[in-house]
Amino acid sequence: MEFEERLRAASGTLEKKLLIVGELTRRLATQGIRPIIVGGTAVEIYSLGAYQTYDIDLVVAQREQAISALETMGFERAGRVWFHPSWEMVIEIPDTHLAGDMARINRIDIDGYQVDCIGLEDLILDRLNAAVHWGSSEDRRWVAILLAAYRQNLDDAYLRERASQEGTLPMLEELLQEV
Repeated sequence: MEFEERLRAASGTLEKKLLIVGELTRRLATQGIRPIIVGGTAVEIYSLGAYQTYDIDLVVAQREQAISALETMGFERAGRVWFHPSWEMVIEIPDTHLAGDMARINRIDIDGYQVDCIGLEDLILDRLNAAVHWGSSEDRRWVAILLAAYRQNLDDAYLRERASQEGTLPMLEELLQEV
């Protein structure tokens, strides 16, 4: 099935996002480049769509090659983001370095594509940082939701060690007690 047909057949916005990142990943793979989903779209993935965001945040070490591939796919620059008018999709590349452990990345298979997403613990730590350092109550709420949903599968030692390094351990401990 052609890529455009796959997009039309997508069952929802999250699937559409994953297909677009899958196509971008396929195009960049020949150059050894791995875009990694972070931010709100990662929360959307781990929350199984309960959290929704309008854009896709990616970490790509070779930003210029990724931008070139996006433009080849029909994305147009709009300030600091790239917008695809036909697909009504926005992509931002906020960083070239993953704030987390590359070994913890989750690979998602979707309709013949492979997509990489920040590891769950690193996503929780990212949201925990926003809750503590920016005072984001919404991020705190999503940390609690993710902790509750995945409590039995989390690497507590890794979470606590990184939270201690980042000055967020007290809130992590508080949230772990709540769940």
